[in-house]
Amino acid sequence: MATDVDLHHHGDSDVGPGLVDLAVNVRPDAPPAWLLARLTGALGRLAAYPDQAAARAAVAARHGRSADSVLLTSGAAEAFVLLARTLRPRHAVVVHPQFTEPEAALVAAGHAVERVVLAPPFTLDPALVPDSADLVVVGNPTNPTSVLHPAAGLAALCRPGRVVVLDEAFADAVPGEAESLAGRADLPGLVVVRSLTKTWGLAGLRVGYLLADPGLVTRLQQAQPLWPLSAPALTAAQACSSAEAVAEAGAYAEELVRRREHLLSVLASVPGVDVVPGARGPFLLLRTPRDVRSELRDSGFAVRRGDTFPGLGPEWLRVAVRDPATSDAFVAALHTLLADDVPATGVARPVGSVALVGGGPGDPGLLTVRGLQLLAAADVVVADRLGPTALLDELAPGVEVVDASKTPGGRSVPQEETNARLVELALQGKRVVRLKGGDPYVFARGWEELAACRAAGVPVEVVPGVTSALAAPAAADVPVTHRELAQEFVVVSGHVPPGDPRSTVDWEALARLNGTLVLLMAVDRLRAISAALIAGGRAEDTPVAVVQEGTLVGQRTVRTTLSAAAEDCARAGVRPPAVVVVGGVAGLPGLA
Repeated sequence: MATDVDLHHHGDSDVGPGLVDLAVNVRPDAPPAWLLARLTGALGRLAAYPDQAAARAAVAARHGRSADSVLLTSGAAEAFVLLARTLRPRHAVVVHPQFTEPEAALVAAGHAVERVVLAPPFTLDPALVPDSADLVVVGNPTNPTSVLHPAAGLAALCRPGRVVVLDEAFADAVPGEAESLAGRADLPGLVVVRSLTKTWGLAGLRVGYLLADPGLVTRLQQAQPLWPLSAPALTAAQACSSAEAVAEAGAYAEELVRRREHLLSVLASVPGVDVVPGARGPFLLLRTPRDVRSELRDSGFAVRRGDTFPGLGPEWLRVAVRDPATSDAFVAALHTLLADDVPATGVARPVGSVALVGGGPGDPGLLTVRGLQLLAAADVVVADRLGPTALLDELAPGVEVVDASKTPGGRSVPQEETNARLVELALQGKRVVRLKGGDPYVFARGWEELAACRAAGVPVEVVPGVTSALAAPAAADVPVTHRELAQEFVVVSGHVPPGDPRSTVDWEALARLNGTLVLLMAVDRLRAISAALIAGGRAEDTPVAVVQEGTLVGQRTVRTTLSAAAEDCARAGVRPPAVVVVGGVAGLPGLA
């Protein structure tokens, strides 16, 4: 575990007299008048010990949970301390960059902590969390990145024997509380931590809660002191959980969206500033060409420093979303500070991303979970004609779809054009999914796209896919290996025929193999390929299976032999996409 940052540094430390506060994410104006009136009324009950029953019931009803699954806490911070002191994890993992108090609490309680540090654009891949982790902590939307992780990926982390602590302190700042798991009592080991101090401007009151299995709630409650929340705090918990308050918080969240979009639009004019894309919280994470915090303070603005979050450095700043006038003034000051740092022709380049997603053989059900998560979060999808194109109809409204198909004998987008388009879109700050058929690195030119993005400084993620070389034969009951017939298999591209000077395939060597030969993009050149294999020593009666549109509704299989394959496929009208399997496995008893 690294100890290179101050885990106890918070935004209020960056604020000072006379400064415009962009460092603290608490709602800047006072609590609404109706809430202040309720809090003032609670002062008349200070002589009595506080009773939690009504507040717990209100929180439980707000999330559709049972009252015994609610633990009221003195802010979210107390929840993290109670968890650290009560749980006994063997392998604790904290996903960073995120709010540092959970790790600080774990360390203070004597636990070793492993950090999973995400790179821009900071979206969590559940596969990055070690299988051995029995305690996982992650924020959503995450402080300081403002990234909202898909609920499906977070739910996938939950399993018996593991506690997943989900920090949803800013969930009510997202319209509709999208991707929240607060109502999921069915997920094993899930603990959702909430704060009432952000949206309602109650940081000084200290009130929050967690939602968890009743058994764990009981254990945590036993670690709390008696009467942990005051009467005013309990009044706030009850009041802010009412249907009217939830509706008011939803309206405020919609206003935050408008204010955040305004801040994003004016930041686009500042040269050299990168903005983490897809922000959903009441703050943005910026990367500037250099550390400008002290200069911003001199200009009258306090921002949250980034270098106390694991994974970030001094060039990163977290900036709270405020009213348009405040945002305009801040951006004007930032523009002045950075005007001389880049050429006059320089423009802001937001931090976008590209994900090369292997779409599999075509059946949407064979796309990986990670691929679905990235599609759900995409701004743009650059798609081939192969793969699970049916999923394009299920994309969220407003997602742009770019056709990058290469159709034999038809419209074909040059690879160089696709490479340039991916870079262009990412440099506009968009989350781009390059949806490819099969696997990105199996005859799909994925490496060229990755190299183009890397050369332009664009973050790239590669998501493997189920290649049709394996999926299509499997769908047709053709195993590519068999312990008696085929102890090896080779996948070969047939798009260049034997004898062509562009070919790098040694067809004579392939003819001498005893195992299975899987041919992709070979239907139109099957006659020449069959002749080359027979000339190299393969028997004319070697079984062949040709699977057209494997895994799709139109799937069909032509069973033939090597010498007759081209003629039989032509007679049957077989057209791409099709996979050709050559070898004994194609003629197993009962399959011919």
